[in-house]
Amino acid sequence: MRIITIEEHITGTNLDKAVQKKVVERYPYHPHTLGPDLPYFPDFEVYADLGEKRLANMDKFGIDMQVLSCPAQAQLLAPGDAVPLVREVNDQLAAAASRHPTRFSAFASLPWSDPAAAVEELKRAVTDLGLKGVLLPGRPSFGPVLLDNEAFEPILATAASLGVPLYIHPGYPHPDVQKVYYSGLGDELSARLSIFGWGWHNEAGIQVVRLILSGAFERHPGLQVISGHWGELVPFYLARLDQALPPKATGFKRTVTEIYADHVHVTPSGIFEYPHLLFCMQVLGAERIIHSVDFPLIGNEGGRTFIEDAPISASDKQKISHGNVEALLGL
Repeated sequence: MRIITIEEHITGTNLDKAVQKKVVERYPYHPHTLGPDLPYFPDFEVYADLGEKRLANMDKFGIDMQVLSCPAQAQLLAPGDAVPLVREVNDQLAAAASRHPTRFSAFASLPWSDPAAAVEELKRAVTDLGLKGVLLPGRPSFGPVLLDNEAFEPILATAASLGVPLYIHPGYPHPDVQKVYYSGLGDELSARLSIFGWGWHNEAGIQVVRLILSGAFERHPGLQVISGHWGELVPFYLARLDQALPPKATGFKRTVTEIYADHVHVTPSGIFEYPHLLFCMQVLGAERIIHSVDFPLIGNEGGRTFIEDAPISASDKQKISHGNVEALLGL
């Protein structure tokens, strides 16, 4: 069985280095999350590698292909700084995929602080470089602006027209939100709750909900979104959203669940739990689930066995392990 995973990150780029300075400045609690004796402390040597070290790790644990992405938040940079650094990252990702075409593919980064430049870079990344979609890490701006803002409508339209998906990845909560909801529990605990314990998953999930309610999928019927960590909390609340926001309230012909199931794929992102898998299969169907490890924050070691040992049919295993993503990304 072929195993393709699609939330698999790189670091060590010039974009990472520039963004990290802004992260420490704007989210000063971030360093408290990096405890080497706690979960989610990556092997930075493999994290930065786009060749033999990464491939050896994939081979060791039976991962056939990774769809790579750079989770650095380019939107924290001024456009003049972001555009060349993003182009450089996308060139690096495309080169890795070219060197190892059966092992790597990639999602593009975009300079979200300049939506017009982001549209042009999206076109270049897909048509010239052969990248398979876009990864948005967090909100598309430092401020209280989410993806449904009209400034980003041209990016959504371009992704839809090119037939490539948008992976809405978690990012840091707005500082005001972090202070009210996640602070006051001690430096390390507050930091981890703010980010991968809860806070940034809620950030990613609410962007998908707002895209639905903004009518983005009605305006762009070809638009497809990927949501990690079993949908960033949203699938488990779709029934409530349908109750509270029926078509009479939204003005749409479809329910929130129907829109979600037509336009969103979910991935485990290393949360290898069968109750979550079975629930998402019941709500969305196996056709809407794509495998991911969230490498290297989560190691590859559980990636193959999670699918091989899953209490589901052989045909559904094939869909989730490789079939769905091959169809979505044209691999």
